[in-house]
Amino acid sequence: METCVVFLSTYPEDQLAGQEAALMANMPFYAVESGDEIGETVPALARGLLFYLWAHDDITALTELRTRFPGFDIVVLDPTPSIERARTVMRQGFFDYLSHPLTRDEALVALERWRQHFEMREEREQLSEILSLMELGRTITSTLNSQRLYEQTITIVQRTFFADTVSLMLLEEQPDGPHLIIVAQHGLPPAAVAAEVPLTNSIAGEVVRKGKPLILLGGLEGTPYEHLASDTIGRIGSAMSVPLKVRRRTLGVINVNRRPGRTPYTEREAQLLNVFAAQIAVAIQNARLYESVRQERDRILEAQETVRRELARDLHDGLTQLLSAITLSAENIRLLVKQSGIQSERLDVEIEYLRTTARQAVREARSLLFGLRPLILETRGLVAALDEFLQQIQMGDQDVTYHYIVAPDVPRRLNLPLPTVRELFAIVQEAVNNARKHAQAQNIRVHVSIHDEITLDILVEDDGVGFNMESIHQQSGERYHFGLMNMQERAELIDARLLIDSRPGEGTRVHVQLPLQEYQPVHSS
Repeated sequence: METCVVFLSTYPEDQLAGQEAALMANMPFYAVESGDEIGETVPALARGLLFYLWAHDDITALTELRTRFPGFDIVVLDPTPSIERARTVMRQGFFDYLSHPLTRDEALVALERWRQHFEMREEREQLSEILSLMELGRTITSTLNSQRLYEQTITIVQRTFFADTVSLMLLEEQPDGPHLIIVAQHGLPPAAVAAEVPLTNSIAGEVVRKGKPLILLGGLEGTPYEHLASDTIGRIGSAMSVPLKVRRRTLGVINVNRRPGRTPYTEREAQLLNVFAAQIAVAIQNARLYESVRQERDRILEAQETVRRELARDLHDGLTQLLSAITLSAENIRLLVKQSGIQSERLDVEIEYLRTTARQAVREARSLLFGLRPLILETRGLVAALDEFLQQIQMGDQDVTYHYIVAPDVPRRLNLPLPTVRELFAIVQEAVNNARKHAQAQNIRVHVSIHDEITLDILVEDDGVGFNMESIHQQSGERYHFGLMNMQERAELIDARLLIDSRPGEGTRVHVQLPLQEYQPVHSS
């Protein structure tokens, strides 16, 4: 980026002093007599120090000059200097206030001060760029939720580039061909947000079709793209539009604009936006892949739920009814034998065994039915369903004491999708049943809590014999190993984390952790 010295003064003495100072500072020098001449003489996008002879009391000319040339800091030369006039100038944010006529040494001191100021500003900008890239990296890797990613991206881009308007556009297929849809924005009027942007007759469309950035640092006026300015967006003083590309495939466009009168964007900022765009594109692609996986997961969960409903219905209408009929028949046989007066101890024993076995089979069938489709999950939620499940087990198992601990901050109803709740219930059910059958425990505890309002924790622990984790993994054909695999697969389906910790003689802990960010708010109404 070129830096230079400009003197806007009709006095030869000022121009000579400025020229000598610029030569000693090794900076290009331009002497002009009007603001228009600056635009004609000084290279576009140059930045530097502008010395201006303030020949009258009105400060409007100064502010207009700063608006026209925002890349320049201004030193005001005053032929009638006073403390009050100096205060007026400095309060307006001008770089310096000097008396006229100007000496070479005064000009050189002002240039050296400005150069130090400029270098410090450059260092701050470099540091700001590094911090912005770090913030962008943290943000785009912290979420796979598309809309949250879009909104956080817009916030960081707007803050980094001090933009008046920012928009993130993504390509979508429409009946009449692909269009760009604004998925997130800052500063745009409602009419612009609601509009679909075609790939023809639009700046963003031009970027998509060519696959290259369009950087208009000086705005649209006087460029071949002037006719593409949108009335809904308003006048643009400086614009950057960069494609979001992954492996030569364009996903969309990121647009950053400033209004006329503000400092135009620089080539350096354009390069930074290109770096941003590359990272944003990868993040969007990852979020899309993740959502595709989640949709497939949801289809699997729905298919499983369909099978469960059908199996539960068949059990209720078929096997459970038959077992109930057998229980009733066994009772009738016992009464008939008693009424007939037949005395047979063996017959009494067999009939009693049949009655007891049939009743046990009915209980098992109903327990299986509850496990396949616990209606309480749908009516009262996970917390109540786990309570009911443990109470049912306790009634049929007096050898083990079951403890159910729910933390005070856990709501009675968790705002979770029903398929997710069913998988959590099935994991706990599997963990408890494994402990019942294999742990030889005296106590089985189920803890439910929420950590930091972002993670649902469910812990199933027992004080049984425990086991060696490595040996269990090697026993791929064992039923217990199959149960552990089943829990792991269910956890993966709902993006939960499953941790199993056990040692011989120290019991077993099965820990399920479900991130709640995707299901906010935690409490349901």
